[in-house]
Amino acid sequence: MSASSPISAYGRSAAQLDLSLECTAAGEEFPVVHLSGEFDIDTVPEIDRFLRRRLGPFYHRRHLILDLEDVRFVDSSFVGYVVTLVTRLHGHGRELLVTRPRGHVRQVLGAVGLPNVVPVYDSIDEGVEILASGRLPVIPPVFSAGSAPL
Repeated sequence: MSASSPISAYGRSAAQLDLSLECTAAGEEFPVVHLSGEFDIDTVPEIDRFLRRRLGPFYHRRHLILDLEDVRFVDSSFVGYVVTLVTRLHGHGRELLVTRPRGHVRQVLGAVGLPNVVPVYDSIDEGVEILASGRLPVIPPVFSAGSAPL
């Protein structure tokens, strides 16, 4: 399954959302939302709309991975959305993982302490492996706000 949705703000393409299902060797599927561009007060609400359209109204009853590799900018509205989303997911015994934040985004996440609440991994495969292991809740790994390993 693959789905994509561009988000326009003020007549320009500000952000892009893509959804893929990553499969484990055992055949389990985990939704990975690939975000790219800039996520601020104008574009963050689109993440929720996208998830509802692509995964259904009860999407918060599934584990989710947000891949931030191609995200260039986030503000407090993005951080607030992630906290709200993880709270909803935890309420249903599900996990939210973040993968591959880079540069400014990695620094913002570290500055607000988000990696203490939402586990951050440097690869999608790592995140999928953790979810497939069934060891829940996931304990966030050590996070460095500096550059991620290449």
